Amino acid sequence: MIKSRVCSIAVVIIVAFAISTYIYYQPYSLKFLKNVNLVNLIFLIMIRILFQVVNGLLLREFASKFETFLKPKEWFGLSIVTTMGNYISPFSGGMLARAAYLKHRHAFPYTQFASLLAASYLIYFGAIGVVGFITVIISGEALAFYWQMVSFWVGVILIISTFIILPTKRFPWNNRLTNIINSSMNGWAFIQADKALLFKVAIYTLIGIFLNGLSFWIAFMALADFPISFGAVFLISLISVFSILFNLTPSNFGIQEIIISLTSGIFGIGTGIGLMASLLIRIASLIPAFTLGPIFSFVLTSELTNNTRRNNNDNKRQRI
Repeated sequence: MIKSRVCSIAVVIIVAFAISTYIYYQPYSLKFLKNVNLVNLIFLIMIRILFQVVNGLLLREFASKFETFLKPKEWFGLSIVTTMGNYISPFSGGMLARAAYLKHRHAFPYTQFASLLAASYLIYFGAIGVVGFITVIISGEALAFYWQMVSFWVGVILIISTFIILPTKRFPWNNRLTNIINSSMNGWAFIQADKALLFKVAIYTLIGIFLNGLSFWIAFMALADFPISFGAVFLISLISVFSILFNLTPSNFGIQEIIISLTSGIFGIGTGIGLMASLLIRIASLIPAFTLGPIFSFVLTSELTNNTRRNNNDNKRQRI
């Protein structure tokens, strides 16, 4: 754990230094910030909050499958607290806090939570592959690196499809990768068996993808003083999601910025505005996370405390 934390801190320092160095030698990037106004920022924050609402609704659907019915303050609060936790701790620390709450408040097993979480990522990347492919086709060959993008998204679809159509069998090896694959396959088999749940998860996933893309579009349009292709920006938002595969820093800080900057350069928008857009989106995500996060942390902690007190009182009555 200590080694992982030291590694995470080192990566954050290196990335922060790299970003600072880039801005120092490319000061023109900062000029884009002059175009941002308060209305843009408020609208962007609202979209990021809606994104958290969708994540909370996904959690509600998963939990209800196991007869765990979360209150609005729980499914939305856990979504916000998870985001705040991910910013504080690397390796998705917020997810661990969410799992701990569900375990102690609702007796929701860690294994079921892990399998459903892994399966949700499987569905998420599958949906991203399909949406990415459709976006490239609609954008047409005017899009930079058109055929490379077609090949990339076809590859994503084929990889995810392989896991989906595979028989639900466990891989015999015991390592982190096979454990994730086995967990995701178990969760997928469970979700696939419930068509109503699968439909709801698919709808919420697509809404989340659209909201994420919309937030990228707002950020780029707020910064830019030149026309930008919506298709290119939407593809950047989809590609940026792959940063979670390199979960080394709190909320993928630096990793996500690098991916957005590079893809912005590839699509001809510019690495400088890509970097500013990624930082603007991060600020818009930080504000609700660290304003609402402490509030819901208190609310959910109180919920846990009250539940523990009720259970202790019930146990005392049973002994009497």
